[in-house]
Amino acid sequence: MTKKLFLASLATAIAIPSAVFALSNEVLVKSAQADKITFAKGAFNDVSSENPYFELINEMHNLSYISGYPDGTFKPAENISRKHVAALLSRVLSLEPVRETKEFKDVPKTHPHHDSIQKVQRAGIIDGDENGNFNPEASLTRVQMAKVIDLAFDLTVKSNKDFVDVPSTHWGNKHVRALYSNGITTGYEGYFKPNEKVTRAHYAVFLHRALNPGNEDQSTPADPSLAEKIPGQLDHYSEAELRYQIPMAITMYTMARQKVTMDNPNTVSDDEIRLRKQNDQAGQIAKENLLYLKRFVEKDSYFDEILDKWLDGDFSDIVQDYILLLGLESADNVAGDLELFVHERTEKAEKYYIKEVFGVEALKRHNEQYK
Repeated sequence: MTKKLFLASLATAIAIPSAVFALSNEVLVKSAQADKITFAKGAFNDVSSENPYFELINEMHNLSYISGYPDGTFKPAENISRKHVAALLSRVLSLEPVRETKEFKDVPKTHPHHDSIQKVQRAGIIDGDENGNFNPEASLTRVQMAKVIDLAFDLTVKSNKDFVDVPSTHWGNKHVRALYSNGITTGYEGYFKPNEKVTRAHYAVFLHRALNPGNEDQSTPADPSLAEKIPGQLDHYSEAELRYQIPMAITMYTMARQKVTMDNPNTVSDDEIRLRKQNDQAGQIAKENLLYLKRFVEKDSYFDEILDKWLDGDFSDIVQDYILLLGLESADNVAGDLELFVHERTEKAEKYYIKEVFGVEALKRHNEQYK
């Protein structure tokens, strides 16, 4: 069954005879005023009104979704533990069991979070390790968090855009795509930072966005297109110049020469290698560079469409793309039938080109991004 949210309004579903709880207007007004004062001050003494997540954290607390420590703190910057992840999920979701109970060696029945951990385990959301432990005190990385929220809320992937550091070959790619395309995360300028630890404040934010699809708190999905270029590449034109057609066309067709040649497609000459090394317009076809260039092109333009294809690993039209880019710089570049002279390099020749022009790390990057 689809997991359903526990809404605070469920409490009103129980009919209570009004004669038993007849409250005067004065009492109701005082109660509302007290709630307002409490919210203004905040539920936790270490989450001030200046905290960007002040309202969200207090809302989650008022709904009894999150709680703090006995000393009145929430410890927003502290890394969230697996036991607390389980506790929060079991509070906000009606978790349907999909598999048999599995007791963990390090979570005895006397453990304060035993029942919550069992719920998320039976729901197929979080597993233990190969030694039969749950590791309740261990922290959670951002990519692990993405998997937990994706599975818990049964999200649908609505976009195939990837962050630079979570390519399609990454084990957590589908989970990060699910969060991104549902507005639960936007990442950091084109990066997701999958191995960073999740703080208690950030987990509250992710959970709130998942619980409230479409609300103003939810992030608006936008292409993770603010990645910086690879250092030492694409240095010829300034960011201002790249907003114009000719500099962008030159940059992109120079980049395309990684995959095309007007010489023998099976080999790369020493002269070409030397020429490319001296050319500061050169840039490897890599997701970092492609996302960087997308910052400067108009949506749905020829440039945008080509960059999207290359980001998706689609180079089936690379010869036509190269010729089109030449023409966008100048019509004189495409006089005659260039398709007779432009050839796609073999995979072996392309990898040799990458290694010799951009270096060993560039070849490693290519193998990781375009397997």
